Amino acid sequence: MRNIAGSGPIGSEEVSSMENLSPSKINYYLKTKSLGQKMIIFATVDSTNSEGKRRSAEEAEGTVLLSEVQTAGRGRLGRHWFSPGGKGIWLSVILKPELPAPKVPSLTSVAAAAVCLALEQVLPSQAERIQLKWPNDILLNGRKIGGILTEMQVSSAKVQAVILGIGLNVNLQPEDFPEEIRDLASSIYLETGQILAREQIIAFILNHLEQLYFKFLQQDLSETLAVCRRKSAVLGRKIFLIDRSERSVNNKKLADNEKLPNSGELTGSANPSGQTLGGQIREAEAVDLGPNGELLVRYENGEEAFIISGEISLRMQ
Repeated sequence: MRNIAGSGPIGSEEVSSMENLSPSKINYYLKTKSLGQKMIIFATVDSTNSEGKRRSAEEAEGTVLLSEVQTAGRGRLGRHWFSPGGKGIWLSVILKPELPAPKVPSLTSVAAAAVCLALEQVLPSQAERIQLKWPNDILLNGRKIGGILTEMQVSSAKVQAVILGIGLNVNLQPEDFPEEIRDLASSIYLETGQILAREQIIAFILNHLEQLYFKFLQQDLSETLAVCRRKSAVLGRKIFLIDRSERSVNNKKLADNEKLPNSGELTGSANPSGQTLGGQIREAEAVDLGPNGELLVRYENGEEAFIISGEISLRMQ
């Protein structure tokens, strides 16, 4: 395996009292053939996904970018992802699949399943408490500890690269979060009391991700969907769908910062406010996942529809 320290190499600045990531420790647990065979580890970067976009043309598929700190980490819908030094996993993988753009959102499910499998491997006693909130939130004890951000680069209607970002709050303690989100954000440590080796989790995520990704390239999402169904915190529950576009849904629109009635959004560091950004809302029941990881919902009038993650946000009652 080839490991490179990028600009702002590890050791160039103080980032945390925790140990910095060790490439050799990641290598010890890594069993992949492609993903992570080249890693670039930063002390500080604006966003590993943004850096992945900048490097995608020159780097091979499977290149992994990691950073101790992100100064402008992002979640879905442009939300800020708080990324302090030395205690979390801020990771992006550069992928170059030959597939049409509409297939790309399925990679969010692939990554989410890989993270769940890795956490089950590291925390077997907590396996039943590890869940997914469709489409991209990782939960432990019902609290958000991580998320997935899938972004693609398209040229001449062809997918040039997909940047698959994973953020995971591992060893963060209450004082590591800004005061305004301490009651909302969580981490593996806060939920279990365990300090974990980030390197092992990183390697296990990449091991599972490569296996599921290669199957995805062969048009086989069966294992991914089985994991996502098994770990779902959403299926079988009443939910609110929030349409971020300007299309009318049920003729009801939320004003900016208006909260949903009786809502219980499971929030983490990516969306600490528990408030909406404005949009159309509609109540439904989450029924199943579709063949590409879409969410099948049933509205109050009995109508069923598949929901695409890029268009809709979801809150659970």
